[in-house]
Amino acid sequence: MGKHRFSSPLESITPQPSPRVRFIPADPLAWHPDGRLEHKSRYLSHGRLEEGLVLSLDGVGGYNWLNRMLRWGLRDGGVKSAIVIYHWSVGPLGLWLGDLMLRRRNRAAAGILAEYIVEYRRRMPGRPVTLIGHSAGGGIAAWALEALPDGCQVDRAMLLSPALSPRYNLARALRAVRDRLYVAYSWTDIGLMAVGTTVFGTIDGPHTPCAGLIGFRLPRNLSAEERAAYRKVRQIGWHPRMIRDGNWGDHTGFTTHRYACRVLAPVVLARSDLGEPMVP
Repeated sequence: MGKHRFSSPLESITPQPSPRVRFIPADPLAWHPDGRLEHKSRYLSHGRLEEGLVLSLDGVGGYNWLNRMLRWGLRDGGVKSAIVIYHWSVGPLGLWLGDLMLRRRNRAAAGILAEYIVEYRRRMPGRPVTLIGHSAGGGIAAWALEALPDGCQVDRAMLLSPALSPRYNLARALRAVRDRLYVAYSWTDIGLMAVGTTVFGTIDGPHTPCAGLIGFRLPRNLSAEERAAYRKVRQIGWHPRMIRDGNWGDHTGFTTHRYACRVLAPVVLARSDLGEPMVP
């Protein structure tokens, strides 16, 4: 990796799940002991890892086609960092319901993702790190932030149509965000973000319309410190004018190539700051 040589494999710090925790995702950033990448692609290369890291998580089902569209848009929008899709899902063929309900397994997957972030920070200090979670992947992203140790932060995070309950307390996740946590939601995404999460539950448990429909609400009884942490949050509600950027307000809207290229890429590159603050 240019002038950087790694002395130990990433696997050496990956936590070992208990035998009862199944379907833990494979290592998306595997290095050999001599520091070489196990797998190269146009999005995961030595040069891109030198520029920074974007970790992206899709929703239930494990299809990841929305994340591929988003990754393509970020690339065309000028993001030169490595862009890695983290495969956290149990998988398709009806197992999407397990993605919502296997909370112990999901927390374990989020913990492993946090270890990847810690290891990248150790090996490549000073590079920008962005964490993006779409739909149920927004819940895994939030839990990964919660699992980061004190002193380890991502530069920014994006929760796109997150399948978390609206009053889920983000304060613990926010301590692991240096700059901004962006939340994108759409009141037109009724089928999945209202009916779906009311019937089957949000990824954190409650049966209710989720934050992907109406955004987050400030939890009750926040401490002064927790309330201050919410100053990092910016909420982006869908508006019909977003159609010109390829976002029609449906469940795929915030991940389209055009929206990622025109709107999200400048945010990842720290050239744009979007949304409304939750706390003045």
